[in-house]
Amino acid sequence: MSKQTYRVCCCFWRRFRLAAAEAPADVKEIFEDYSSNGVMSVDQLRRFLVEVQGEENATMEDAQSVMDGLKHLHIFHRRGLNLEAFFKYLLGDVNPPLDPKIGVHHDMTAPLSHYFIYSTHNTYLTGNQVSSNSSDIPIIRALEGGVRVVELDIWPNSTKSNVQVRHGRTLTTPVEFIKCLRSIKEHAFSVSEYPVIITLEDHLTPDLQALAAEMITQTFGDMLFSPGSEILREFPSPESLKGRVIISTKPPKEYLSKKVKVIESNSKKEQSSTEDETGRKEVSDFKPKNDYHKDDDMDGDGIDTDEDDEEDPKLQLQVAPVYRNLIAILAGKGKGSMQEWLRIEPNRVRRLSLQEHELEKAITENGKDIVRFTQQNLLRVFPKGIRLDSSNFNPLSAWMHGAQMVAVNMQGYGKSLWLMHGMFRANGGCGYVKKPDCLLKSGSNGEVFNPRANLPVKTTLRVTLYMGEGWYYDFSHTHFDTYSPPDFYAKVEIAGVPTDTTKKKTKIMVDNWIPTWDEVFVFPLTVPELAFLRIRVRDYNTPGKAEFGGQTCLPNSFPISILLLIDRDRNVETDVPSVLLLPAAFPPGRGGGAGRYQGDFPPVLGERRDERGSAAGVHHDMSAPLSHYFIYTGHNSYLTGNQLSSDCSDVPIINALHRGVRVIELDIWPNSTKNNVNVLHGRTLTTPVELIKCLRSIKEHAFIASQYPVVITLEDHLTPDLQAKTAEMITQTFGDMLFSPGSECLSEFPSPEFLKKRVIISTKPPKEYLKAKDAKAKESDLEKGKDSAKEEPWGRELTSFKAKRDDKLLIAIHAGKGKGGMEDWLRVDPGKVRRLSLSEQELEKAIDTYGKDIVRFTQRNILRVYPKGIRFDSSNYNPLIGWMHGAQMVAFNMQGYGRSLWLMHGMFRANGGCGYVKKPKFLLKADSYGEVFDPSIKLPVKTTLKVTVYMGEGWYYDFSHSHFDTYSPPDFYARIGIAGVRADVVMKKTKTLEDNWIPTWDEVFEFPLTVPELALLRIEVHEHDMSEKDDFAGQTCLPVSELRKGIRAVPLHSHKGVKYNSVKLLMRFEFI
Repeated sequence: MSKQTYRVCCCFWRRFRLAAAEAPADVKEIFEDYSSNGVMSVDQLRRFLVEVQGEENATMEDAQSVMDGLKHLHIFHRRGLNLEAFFKYLLGDVNPPLDPKIGVHHDMTAPLSHYFIYSTHNTYLTGNQVSSNSSDIPIIRALEGGVRVVELDIWPNSTKSNVQVRHGRTLTTPVEFIKCLRSIKEHAFSVSEYPVIITLEDHLTPDLQALAAEMITQTFGDMLFSPGSEILREFPSPESLKGRVIISTKPPKEYLSKKVKVIESNSKKEQSSTEDETGRKEVSDFKPKNDYHKDDDMDGDGIDTDEDDEEDPKLQLQVAPVYRNLIAILAGKGKGSMQEWLRIEPNRVRRLSLQEHELEKAITENGKDIVRFTQQNLLRVFPKGIRLDSSNFNPLSAWMHGAQMVAVNMQGYGKSLWLMHGMFRANGGCGYVKKPDCLLKSGSNGEVFNPRANLPVKTTLRVTLYMGEGWYYDFSHTHFDTYSPPDFYAKVEIAGVPTDTTKKKTKIMVDNWIPTWDEVFVFPLTVPELAFLRIRVRDYNTPGKAEFGGQTCLPNSFPISILLLIDRDRNVETDVPSVLLLPAAFPPGRGGGAGRYQGDFPPVLGERRDERGSAAGVHHDMSAPLSHYFIYTGHNSYLTGNQLSSDCSDVPIINALHRGVRVIELDIWPNSTKNNVNVLHGRTLTTPVELIKCLRSIKEHAFIASQYPVVITLEDHLTPDLQAKTAEMITQTFGDMLFSPGSECLSEFPSPEFLKKRVIISTKPPKEYLKAKDAKAKESDLEKGKDSAKEEPWGRELTSFKAKRDDKLLIAIHAGKGKGGMEDWLRVDPGKVRRLSLSEQELEKAIDTYGKDIVRFTQRNILRVYPKGIRFDSSNYNPLIGWMHGAQMVAFNMQGYGRSLWLMHGMFRANGGCGYVKKPKFLLKADSYGEVFDPSIKLPVKTTLKVTVYMGEGWYYDFSHSHFDTYSPPDFYARIGIAGVRADVVMKKTKTLEDNWIPTWDEVFEFPLTVPELALLRIEVHEHDMSEKDDFAGQTCLPVSELRKGIRAVPLHSHKGVKYNSVKLLMRFEFI
């Protein structure tokens, strides 16, 4: 790339020298500060990431990963990075402006009205508003781009027998409504798990409205959110609506007069579907009204109030309850003026839709009323009807007045859509961005935010624009100019409130594919929460319009240091983007600083975040069969305390699900009158709780902590009639969430990935009625020689517990021991998989004789281990005895606090806390000689974990000063150990530091590990007491396989596993 030639005419050529990209002076200076003898080591790179880039959680592994990613460039120095490699890293795809690991980090528990929501207008259109095609493809693309509000216009088809989606009274071609619904269902949560809202514009006859409602209900099933009452007093939160679909609409106007006539005359004639009124309508809860405000264009809104329903009972007769229940967010303007439309009702919330020009007019007269309205209600703003080319308006005027749903044409590329992209890059791209506090509440005197007020400067953004490169690779050499290289300049702008909005421009770099501007721009910001950094590059063209060279738009509310400009295209982020190197920084006081942790140590487990925002995130392969995972499992999940006299409740179930537990056990018994089903610990003094209450709580809380499947194991003590009633409860409660296999027995378990957000029933037959059933069978059919004495203790496989649900069995995972002894129970059936349950003492006894058979059994089948019956105090056993033999479901009493439960907590901190941890490979298959893993054999040391315990702090803030010792500060010591296979188990102890709230032990411990995959690091702190038992001061347990190397903060937890607010240890972890 040293020279480039342009042909000017047949006999004249121009030749230009092309220089390679060179690091700017600032980058060279930074490299000098963080390198030695021209080479940047791994540790120096990590320091750069922390101190310059603001990546406070950067680790040695992160730095090493950067270096490993540069080896393919063949410019890598064996001891680290030279300047050229460092420069390439800064210009590479691994150094983007927005942290891809940060995920969802806004508070998602506020009402929907507290968020800007990624919204679209006429989502189904592929092009212009007049003659383009209607399709489900734009809907799919929108959802995969993070859009959360989809708009559909629904009309009768040509024969009036079905429902289509199209832009009415235009030349646009239709698409079937059901096709759009199915595409929404399939792609709704592929990018974001937060709710999708469907706004419907309804132009249907009553019969087709009923058909549309049926399509919606059957397509989405339990995914649909329907409030308990007809009108919401407050919108629910995005967090509570994860995985849900919401219908928002207002009543139709098309057939009102005809319907009223039909009611008055009691005619049997069908209403004509050809009747129309001018104007467009949004769908309703299908409650017709007899008075509407006439809109200026085709996207008008009608009124929809309960009061009007009461006033006109004739219209009320036309509304089926299913239609009312379908609509979660009611829409409508109401009668009267704009001031009436913006009236706040204390007992209900609603959605108001305004066109862009209606909003502009309202801002001048009712600006503060709009802000007050949007603090509680939803405001949707959509493009005016004359935008036939699918262009868009400036969304900022709506956002700065609190409008949540700024609906744009996603095919209308340009500056307005770029702003939309910029806004919803925030908060992990989940489609919901928390509104700033200034838009959410009023001042002490009732005043609200005024975006046109002249406010003081809150912060100043300084942007240094160094250089750009990449166009040479992405464009032909004559794309920008036929006769010479391009003349690039950049425009750097702030889009926000009027006082912050400004545009600045670099100098033009003539005939240069790699422009080096090296210019600084300073932007004082009064409302940085609503500011966007816009960057555009153009090629200067003297005779004509400047050529577009790339753009991006970034929300101001992200941590920035050295950034990359992306978006070569008008809309699409490409795999090989043109790039600009762009360090930007806020002055001291905002955004990080040089490696400061604000009183906290760097965390022990990864701070990388996934699409839902959880630490470390799910990173194990989740596509293997269920039998390949350890699964977070509860025992008697409904008990609040001991096994004999405590209360049964749904609260322990909810607590378990919130912690990530994926297997819930319920013991189901007849109630005292034998006409309903209770959950209780039978033949004890425990008080019951209704089964239906437990099921509803499971449904509501199942996927709050993890989206991977929940398994319900049932211990059945019911009569056949109550079994049928239970099956009906389960089916009606979970609906399409239930997983039912096509055949009675699975030949292989499906994967957790396949079963996301599904509920699975696993059970074995009841024991209570076996004798009676068998006796009856003998009397009626003696010749068959039935012998109930030969039944194994748990009974036969359940056959009566079937739900007529699409002709599939309710039970997905079959449980039971079968006849014979342990050898028969552990038999592997090549044609089917099943679940076997063993008590802890049965497992311990079996290990001596059948240890290898247990491992083989768990390679395909599921083994559940539960506490022995004499653990009346709800204590637990050592879970490792189950895990090291491959048992997937090690069932624990979650209220049985102690070291065994701490091990359970430690195991399931792995894999993002999703409740599924992939078993090590040696537990999944036999070796080449057919041998399986034997945990009793002492293996060679595979690695050694070196742990340095530096110090601890935080007890002074979390405990009273006399909690540990009445007369002096505490005397702390720490216990550090390994739980795992027998050869690895060890416990060590630091010295005791007397009278010190901030103990500094500074001791090193080494732990040789033969099976690190099953090792858990145990950490406890105690306070030494000479006269009494030592006081407990905190604990934690961490999976060794997921420990991060380096110096880490280790938070400690209480005896019950609750994380302390302040207590933590500073430790270092190394593998040698």
